[in-house]
Amino acid sequence: MFGSGKDSKTYKVVNVAVLMAGVVMALYHLVSSQYLIVGGFKHQNVHLGLAFLLVFLVSLRDGTGKAKLLALAGIVLSLACTSYVAVFYDALELRAMFNTPIDLVVGVILIILVLEGTRRAFGLILPIIAFIAISYCFLGYLLPGPFRAMQVSPIKIIPALSIGFRGIYGIILAISANYIFLFVFFGAILQVSGATGFFMQVGRMAGRRLKAGPAMSSVVTSALVGTATGSVGANIATTGSFTIPLMKKAGYKPEQAGAIEAAASSGGQIMPPVMGAAAFAMSGITGIPYLHIVVAAVIPAILYFVVLGLYAQFQATKLNLPNMVEPIDFREMLLRAPLFLIPIGLIVYFLIIGNTLMYSAFWGIISSILLSLARKQTRSSLKIWAEGFTKGALAGAQIGMSCACIGMVVETLMLTGMGVRLPGLVETWSGGNMGIALLIIMVISIILGMGVTTLAVYVLVAMVTAPVLMKMGMPLLSAHFFVFFYALFSMVTPPIGMGAVIASKLAGADYLKTASEAVKAAIAGFVLPFLIIWNPVLLLKPVGSPLLIAIRIVACLIVLIALEATLVNCYLAIMRLWERVVLGISVAAIMGYFITEILPLLIAGGALFILVTITQEVLRRAPREYLPVT
Repeated sequence: MFGSGKDSKTYKVVNVAVLMAGVVMALYHLVSSQYLIVGGFKHQNVHLGLAFLLVFLVSLRDGTGKAKLLALAGIVLSLACTSYVAVFYDALELRAMFNTPIDLVVGVILIILVLEGTRRAFGLILPIIAFIAISYCFLGYLLPGPFRAMQVSPIKIIPALSIGFRGIYGIILAISANYIFLFVFFGAILQVSGATGFFMQVGRMAGRRLKAGPAMSSVVTSALVGTATGSVGANIATTGSFTIPLMKKAGYKPEQAGAIEAAASSGGQIMPPVMGAAAFAMSGITGIPYLHIVVAAVIPAILYFVVLGLYAQFQATKLNLPNMVEPIDFREMLLRAPLFLIPIGLIVYFLIIGNTLMYSAFWGIISSILLSLARKQTRSSLKIWAEGFTKGALAGAQIGMSCACIGMVVETLMLTGMGVRLPGLVETWSGGNMGIALLIIMVISIILGMGVTTLAVYVLVAMVTAPVLMKMGMPLLSAHFFVFFYALFSMVTPPIGMGAVIASKLAGADYLKTASEAVKAAIAGFVLPFLIIWNPVLLLKPVGSPLLIAIRIVACLIVLIALEATLVNCYLAIMRLWERVVLGISVAAIMGYFITEILPLLIAGGALFILVTITQEVLRRAPREYLPVT
């Protein structure tokens, strides 16, 4: 029925349809940010309909055999169902939860379409989680003990998950439609505008004077790209294609090159001023202004990337890599700087003066397009712009699919009563002990993060566990940042860390070795959440005099450096066993100070760190043949 191959007439026709759908979706959201075309659930329905169309059109274009037929069916059914919601919206709103048989059929089809669309966008794991949650709604009342759910009639469950403007049409889809889409699209526009050339030159400049030069280029470039795109996969694909081969050429092992790129790209999601999709979800769920979240992330993000850069330097020292200087075109860097700095600056400015995220993103996008037209070197053809619009729209559509799917899972927690009972279970398992509760939540976040988007992990865990932490006395922002970090860095943890999977493929390295190294490289991301709990100063919360604030930040940095050096077995030089033991004691002492406020622990920990630093400096100056070997 369908031709196959990129040269077939069918492929070309469908590809044109994909481009048109992508451009239409992008333009709709741009216009909606300035003028109210439709509001509320109607806007979410248009967003969902366009997301369905784009995801299934891409599947129709790229699929084979029966997959094409299923994609075509998905297009027809999704257009019919979202059109039904649009036409009968007022009536559906009036009879919410008391629906007609036709309403229920449309609701069931929408649920199936969301599961299938999410599978096509992100794979099987998230749809499987959603399917289990939906099954629990219907059958959970048969389970024994604390996991028994309230019995709810199917004619109540279906509207709650879809046609009754909950579940699929809940707050998570609203966040996607109103905020996430525009910022994901902004990231794609930056790439088309030529701003990535600025990132690359800055990365090369950052790495000129160190043994870890090529790796520092990866760290800096991924931080800059990450704050613009907020997507780990897109970040690795964009920067890893040139930074990973460069690191391997410099002498890094393939798994180390992949690990550095995976860790750097994952960290891009905590890098202000844009950050990732989960940060917008945090703002929507907590009600905390997005700008406050961005400001709070500044110190943790700086600490993370400093320590990641040190991992690269420690490995370079351990491998005795020669300095590798990449050429820098300073003129081109300066000429391309406005393509990144002006749009980002406008977004931050508009947020500071009180404009909405939608308004700010709109002017960031428009300024990026206009600036790219100013020079011949960055002025792309209409075809390239259409492809860029489509690429950004597709990324936003795929996230929209996952948001609709997450919305159903969140609704099942409310329907079954599990959303009320799970926090109690976590509290019971922890015995009311904050430390144990934090460890339980960390493990839950990492397990749920296996193959699932960071947005999905954050929302699912935050809805259940953040209330537990707040009940134990933790501030709202700290509780959500704790969950937020583990959602993000589950992208590098085995057995399924999608960031490590992508980076290992680009590096031609073994996946498990890459993931293990990525955990070492990203160790700051796993320790910072605990440091944030015991050091509110990291989120710019006042905790005393300026001197005390400075001491606490430096102490956090010492903990992270000592941990990284111990894991790599190299600091200023390759470490001896006693030095690793002493650094471990130093970390334990300083962490003990954070928990107990016993000052001698801090003094002892700092003194031990200084002692090892001195002995390492002496060792660093020794001839190479006298250095210890691994």
